[in-house]
Amino acid sequence: MSESILLDEIFTVTSVDDQKYQRVSRITGTSAQNDMGLTLDINSQLYPLEQDATFSLQLASNLNSQELKDAADYIMYGKVYRVEEGNDDKISVFISFGGLLMSIEGSHRKLYRLSLEHVYLLLRR
Repeated sequence: MSESILLDEIFTVTSVDDQKYQRVSRITGTSAQNDMGLTLDINSQLYPLEQDATFSLQLASNLNSQELKDAADYIMYGKVYRVEEGNDDKISVFISFGGLLMSIEGSHRKLYRLSLEHVYLLLRR
């Protein structure tokens, strides 16, 4: 894993909510591998996801690697604006991508590298 990669995980979409906005869907997903939960707003015209779809999610501190950019189908740039400690070694990280929001909850061991900084989100099927 590249030094710039802060998180690399496979998620399965558990629900898609496209009722509130025309071009934005709020997806929720889980990662069986590391018991992580995800809520993510995406532009559904550019990157539609259906329930039960599987996708790869990476968070990176920079995009210096051309391979990283070329491998992604959908990229957003945003800022971690809040990190909350939870119960049983769990933390929640909240990121805003210009108004599209993401929250991810999981083990501190997996999410400890995410702090109040700018990050890139890279998705691929």
